[in-house]
Amino acid sequence: MKPYMTMMLVLITSLFTSISMQAQTKLPATAKLVDDNGDKQLYLNVERAASEDDLGGVMSVWLYNKQQNTTTRILVSNPEAQGVWDRMQNHNAVPVAMNQVAAADNARFIVGDSKIIVEGCPDARNIWSYIIDLNTKKAVQLPSNAGLVGFCGEDETYIVMSSYRYNPDLEVGGRFPVLLVFSTEGSFLKELEVR
Repeated sequence: MKPYMTMMLVLITSLFTSISMQAQTKLPATAKLVDDNGDKQLYLNVERAASEDDLGGVMSVWLYNKQQNTTTRILVSNPEAQGVWDRMQNHNAVPVAMNQVAAADNARFIVGDSKIIVEGCPDARNIWSYIIDLNTKKAVQLPSNAGLVGFCGEDETYIVMSSYRYNPDLEVGGRFPVLLVFSTEGSFLKELEVR
C-alpha cells in the first residue's frame, strides 16, 4: 500500500472513531432535563457557575436520543462571544459559529423540526437567542432581545419571539414590547407591537 493511501486510511479511521466517540459521550450526572419531545431529550449542565465578579457562567447543552440510547454534547457556551446585532439587516437571523453562542440558560426543541432554540442572558439585560440545526451543527442568532414566546402554525412551524423597541418620540420616551415571527431558518416574517 502506498504511503499516502495508508495515511488516508488512518485519517478516515480516526475521523469515524471521533464521530462515534462524540455520539457515545456520557451525560454528566449534574445535567438537568429542560425539554422532551418524545424521542429525544435536551439537558443543560453547569460547566462553570457565574459569580458576582463574572456574570458569564459556562453551560453545556446535551441531546439524548432515546431510540438509539446515545448522548451528544451539542455545544458549550462562550461568555466571551460577541453579539452580531450590527450585522442583523432586515431583521433576519445571522449565522454564528457554534463556539460563539454566548449563553445557554435554556433550550427547547422546535416543534416538528430537527432544530432547537438555545437562549441565555450574557449581558445581564438582554436574552440572546439562537437556532441550532442538529443535523448540520450550524447556528444562527435571532435579532430579538427578550426570549422565546412559543411556536405557532399548522402546516409549517413559526417561531414567536419577544423583543422591545424604544419609543422614537423622545418626549414620550420609554420602550415598548413587540412580538417577532420567524421561520425555523431564522427568516423574519412579521413584527407586531404590543401596546
